[in-house]
Amino acid sequence: MSALRDNGFRFWTEEKLRNADTDQFRHVNNASIATLFEAARMEIFAPPQIHALMNGANLAVVRLLIEFDAELHFPGRVRVGSAVVEVGNTSFKVRQGLFDERQGTGCATAEAVCVLLHGETGRSYPIAPELRAYLLSDDAMEALA
Repeated sequence: MSALRDNGFRFWTEEKLRNADTDQFRHVNNASIATLFEAARMEIFAPPQIHALMNGANLAVVRLLIEFDAELHFPGRVRVGSAVVEVGNTSFKVRQGLFDERQGTGCATAEAVCVLLHGETGRSYPIAPELRAYLLSDDAMEALA
């Protein structure tokens, strides 16, 4: 996806790159990029209001696809945009883009399928209508109000 653009993402996270994220060529390595995407997915669930909507459930990633479009170098900062593009009964799909703030370019895309799991039983757990509305809202914070 060489034409990665930052439009269409509803949730945004900024991260500082660390020297520990790099390989011997000072490229940010693929495991660190996966971690940056994970941090951004978890930001979707950071507002305290949604803990009640999750009713003690946890998230599990059951599928993760990452496409690397351009090299990313230390030092620097990145922005990760995320959008929930589908919500099922117990799972949802998140589309993400990672952007180098210094270069203003897209570096990687990800697609994750996440399942909501009951905190005690570990079994899939239904997504409440209010959580669904939050995940799919164009203005997520307004959906919480």
